[in-house]
Amino acid sequence: MNSMNNWNTKQLLADLIGHTAKVKPKERAEIWASDLGKPFIDRFLAMKGTPYTNPAQGKQLVSFFLGKALEEGLTKMLTACGLAYESQEKLTIELPKCLPLVGRPDLVLEVKDWNKIIKKAEEAAALIADGEKRGKKKELVGRMKAWQERYPDGLPKTVVEIKSVNSWAFSYHQKSGGLGNAYPHHHLQLYTYLYGLNLEEGHLLYVARDTGFMEEVVILRNKRLEKQWREDILKISHYFKENIRPPREALYDEKGKINWRAKFSPYRDLVYPELLTKGSKEK
Repeated sequence: MNSMNNWNTKQLLADLIGHTAKVKPKERAEIWASDLGKPFIDRFLAMKGTPYTNPAQGKQLVSFFLGKALEEGLTKMLTACGLAYESQEKLTIELPKCLPLVGRPDLVLEVKDWNKIIKKAEEAAALIADGEKRGKKKELVGRMKAWQERYPDGLPKTVVEIKSVNSWAFSYHQKSGGLGNAYPHHHLQLYTYLYGLNLEEGHLLYVARDTGFMEEVVILRNKRLEKQWREDILKISHYFKENIRPPREALYDEKGKINWRAKFSPYRDLVYPELLTKGSKEK
């Protein structure tokens, strides 16, 4: 049967998700923690307010939307239990001769007193009229008591960053060294929060968007990572302050295939025009 109206939900959702696409970034004289470790040329152009020539669209936007929804759902689950809280204040770090570095961690997990958290959950359960929902709340209390037995001293203050990836990438990286080595720029982002909050340990929680598989990577403060972190901040600050356009990424990797960071660059058509020609197909 044909619809009486010329519309469908798929088109409506596509338009709504497409509305979130960023075409022209705002010029800014600050470094975002989430940009650390990414190509300097992309970051420089974005900080200068250059319009994107290859903005996310179609499946990329839907994938991003689903990933954010998943991350927000897991965050809500942990905060609702009283085990973690979302950082409300933006961290600002200013190193000598550098632009301000700003960022806000996804979650800060900490349990100082299990009894307070469990008591609060029990009181909330008692106020629920619906029997089924009250039963689920009581079941949650039971799980928290089990955690109390396993970790009687509570849980130390820890920054947690949730990263969603597609199932293909998740499986590929698990088979080739683990996700701990797959996304080094995530380490630099997390290190910002360790430095800003004066913590020694942080966790990267990777979640496959379409399977729900998880892998957790523990990051510790160390001299090697801090050196990379400081060098990155100093370098992008120099490029921006002196208005020097950074060199572009290598177009091909060591195996002769197109560098995926170039292929998916938001400035692909501006920085890598060869990719627009028929003679530069991916090998």
